[in-house]
Amino acid sequence: MPSQYPPEAIEKCRKLYCKFGGKDFDAIQREMRKEYPTWRKQNLKPRGKGADSRLGWIVEHNFDKSLHEYLKTQVISVTNDVEKLYLGIKKMRETLEDKATSEKATRDDVYAYRDFCKLEMEARDKLDLTKDNYESFVSCFEKMLTWLPEIDETAATAFLSGEVAEQVLQRARIEYGEETQSPA
Repeated sequence: MPSQYPPEAIEKCRKLYCKFGGKDFDAIQREMRKEYPTWRKQNLKPRGKGADSRLGWIVEHNFDKSLHEYLKTQVISVTNDVEKLYLGIKKMRETLEDKATSEKATRDDVYAYRDFCKLEMEARDKLDLTKDNYESFVSCFEKMLTWLPEIDETAATAFLSGEVAEQVLQRARIEYGEETQSPA
């Protein structure tokens, strides 16, 4: 007879599954055994056949959906941090702009302003990469085009031949509002 665990154990395991990116089952087992000594990583995966089969906690308790939601919050958190950093740099640049363009500006004021202009542009580039936009799509698309031949030559040839790649980029331009879809 399989061990029964309280709902708290399932929730703890769900959090650990998310924390470890749904991958390090050994680490999940080590952490779970601190509180539930008989818990085994095999609880995560389906086992058995026929009437004796069990789904495993990943499927039974929808851990993958939780992981997906968790990862989305992590991306949003990074985006918010990058956005805060960008706004702070921008505010400082604006303050320095007033100083650097005044009649009493020193060389240090001008250099500080110049440095914060560069920082603002770099931070803006980083911020743009955290957003779902056409430029970040194209960057990812270009990486995929360089990786695909290494992974599967036939797939790369099929994808790059004809107008498939251009059709994908055309669709991305429409999806990201870079251009409107022509009527069919």
